[in-house]
Amino acid sequence: MLHVIDNLLPASALQDLRDLCDIHGRLKEEHDGDAQFSWRPETGSPRSIHAAAQQAVVDHYLDEVLLPLATPFAPQRAGVEWWCNTNNDLDWHIDKDELEGRRSGRFLLPLLSTVFYPHVSCAGGELLVADSPPIENGYQGPLPTFRSVISIPPVVNRLVLFSPGILHRINPFEGERYSVAVNIWEQAPLTTTAAEPPA
Repeated sequence: MLHVIDNLLPASALQDLRDLCDIHGRLKEEHDGDAQFSWRPETGSPRSIHAAAQQAVVDHYLDEVLLPLATPFAPQRAGVEWWCNTNNDLDWHIDKDELEGRRSGRFLLPLLSTVFYPHVSCAGGELLVADSPPIENGYQGPLPTFRSVISIPPVVNRLVLFSPGILHRINPFEGERYSVAVNIWEQAPLTTTAAEPPA
């Protein structure tokens, strides 16, 4: 499943998520990779390096916009993992529990992956999705091969939702490209244990 929704948010909410990405970009310089993944459970306390004000922005985006759209695709969830990509490249990968992947080599997959673009001013930077069957949860082995890709341009105020196990990447770009990534999980990924509240 691959679903694209344009003109998702009003201008004020769009600016709030752009500001969130700016803050996330600065926090990336102070914290290791795994700490950049925040976790918001359905019940209990969130884990995040972000301050309460930024978490409130994410809560609004999740509760008022994203989760109502995503629930038909992922009705049974333990919580969501979220982070921002701020002008960074990403090679071919499959969204997974990164820490478990390093430990065991297994691909433990979310129920659903999403990408939202609050700010784009670039040439290139398309989301490239491999036109190949998704891998299964628990798969252990190399990334799948493919012959063609689906190219989704980054457009301000665009949301992309896609099924688990799909190979994808960010096409190289010049300029600015911000995205808010949210993965919906059936159980908490190990990766999110690295995210701690700010001191």
